[in-house]
Amino acid sequence: MSKLFLVILTFPLLCSCAQPRVVDEVNMSQAIGYDILKNDIVEGMFVIPIFQQDKMGKYEILSGTSTTTSDVQAVVSKKADKPVLLGQTRIILFSEKVVHEIGITELTDYLYREPQLGNRVILAIVEGKVKNVINAKPPNTNVNIGIFLSDLINQQIETANGPDTNLHIFLGDSLEDGGDSYLPLIKFINNEVTVSGVGLFHENKMVSKVSTRDMFIFKTLVQHHRRGIYKFKLNDKKKSDIVVESIRSGSSYEVSGSERNPSITIKIKIKGQIKESMRSDNLTNRKMIKKIEQDMEADLSRHANRLMKDFQKKSLDPMDLKQKYHAKNKKMTYEHWKKIYPVMDINIETEVNIIQTGVSE
Repeated sequence: MSKLFLVILTFPLLCSCAQPRVVDEVNMSQAIGYDILKNDIVEGMFVIPIFQQDKMGKYEILSGTSTTTSDVQAVVSKKADKPVLLGQTRIILFSEKVVHEIGITELTDYLYREPQLGNRVILAIVEGKVKNVINAKPPNTNVNIGIFLSDLINQQIETANGPDTNLHIFLGDSLEDGGDSYLPLIKFINNEVTVSGVGLFHENKMVSKVSTRDMFIFKTLVQHHRRGIYKFKLNDKKKSDIVVESIRSGSSYEVSGSERNPSITIKIKIKGQIKESMRSDNLTNRKMIKKIEQDMEADLSRHANRLMKDFQKKSLDPMDLKQKYHAKNKKMTYEHWKKIYPVMDINIETEVNIIQTGVSE
């Protein structure tokens, strides 16, 4: 009985330690953006929803400047009627320029230390000014620009060619030796916000980009996935366009050769269905299906090997091949890997299996 009394007595003490926040008493950010101005001054923008029953999707943008990203929040809070908090932040945008001039490690170090931010917050790089993206009008007026941008990236990850990424995944990749990681690219063009590719990072700097044309291949190389669209031209007289939707895609890796002359074979396997065909042929014909599979395999292999050569040239390892090689050679050091990776024999093979044509007679 005395133990029960002590437990009950403890509850008020535990509750008194909490610091509840009423929504009407704070500015709760749902998106953050950073641009860099002259003299290394950072401009931060915070998308703040307006919680009023008759103002669905309404929001305001609070901005401020400082010499560091972490201080911008405090600067904005000093000018606002309520403190700016980050607990509902879904997406954080960095301009390509701020990443180039400050470095992604310095920018994300503050985010990693910020207890208000969750590990699943999305990071993205803007080609151009973040201000243009933050101030863009969402096509759906029932949501603010922060919700729209996070939904845009998540939609690409779940149903299209965007690789899975968030703060936790990005930091896990970038903090390894070499720091090879990637983030989605966003661009404001023709008064619209669109996903424009993937930015590739190596040792704190963004050193390359994957275009939207190659995003399906890139996603298949770095992770297994069940959705995605690949468009290619059939090797026929009309060069007909074929669109295949992935049902299951992924890659496997084989390390072989001597320690002095190692090689890696990457095998891409894709099971998919024909989404669209610009040919009038009956796609239930097995000979025609085989032709589509072979031409898609050739197209994928050509572009995937081109990507791989570019990665090696720039010492980029987004597939984490060094860990796969290290599993075969435990004595390998990162210094040794940096020497052999650019000249290593790496070949990509593809296997396509069309299991549905999407056509009914």
